[in-house]
Amino acid sequence: MKRIGNWAIVLAMLIVAATAATAETGMKTVVNVLETRYSVRHHGVPGLWLAKPFLAVSGLGSLKIAEFGNFRPPAGDTYALKQSVGEALGPEWSPFVETWSKTDGEWTVIFTKTVGDGLRMLIVTSDREDGLTLLQVGVSGRAVRLWLEEPSQCVERVS
Repeated sequence: MKRIGNWAIVLAMLIVAATAATAETGMKTVVNVLETRYSVRHHGVPGLWLAKPFLAVSGLGSLKIAEFGNFRPPAGDTYALKQSVGEALGPEWSPFVETWSKTDGEWTVIFTKTVGDGLRMLIVTSDREDGLTLLQVGVSGRAVRLWLEEPSQCVERVS
């Protein structure tokens, strides 16, 4: 009887661990895909914590940035990379916006995930000057509603 109780506890712990692992998709998942696929290392942005209080006022939060320096994925591999990133993120993330420039070799893919009444955005971008960059940001429900209801006011505030 005691063995059954121990097995039940172990099984419950495995279920909780598996749930937590699948819930934590996002920046770390994509960084892992890129580092494994291309044998490159990312670096963060020093002093990023200084900007976070200003972002919170605008309805943005949990900003994370990973830069891969001068690394650019091979031109023929960008579509396969986008597919790999989407698969690694899982079904809770959806492609939102994609831009591709064959002449400049630049591209950006934005994935979104609903979190409560807000959303989380993961931006993967590559250009000739800065290489590959990942940016993940949380957007509050208030900011999302403002963007949808009054987009012209959002543009006026930025410009």
